Amino acid sequence: MGSPTPDQLVESDTSAASFEVLRFDEAATPGNVTVIGLGFVTRMAEYMVAADVLVSKAGPGTIAEAASLSLPVMLTSFLPGQEEGNVDYVIDGKFGAFCSDTDPLGIAEEVSAWMLDDEKLATLSKAAKSNGNPNAAAEIVQAIGDRALKWKKINRGELDSEISSQTR
Repeated sequence: MGSPTPDQLVESDTSAASFEVLRFDEAATPGNVTVIGLGFVTRMAEYMVAADVLVSKAGPGTIAEAASLSLPVMLTSFLPGQEEGNVDYVIDGKFGAFCSDTDPLGIAEEVSAWMLDDEKLATLSKAAKSNGNPNAAAEIVQAIGDRALKWKKINRGELDSEISSQTR
């Protein structure tokens, strides 16, 4: 399969071990969707950029990436005690919804409603963008580096001398 096209949805299963592309086939009967199982892919970012909607479990990295790409999110599951807050983040941020993976018809109906309503899709996309932080990874690396350097100075006793010289 070639590069993703704008008429695709990307969905990951609950184990995050495989991904599927749902392609709206214009030659087929309207409303029919062709599902192509791809297995694990390493080009997930390409598929997300090409997608109009992401259907996924509530993984924090996936949600953050989707928000950074202004991508509305339909969440279908979460790990109890670990990812519930991610569902609230998406719903409170108004850039997606939750519908259990035990209700595939409900998921299809909601996502179809988004896809058929350009204004709704634009509103969700704008909300996703306002909740996204495309520089998050760099900011996290910077924060880790700053803290590591601080602890290095503490362990060498350098921080005590810096504090002493600043208070004089």
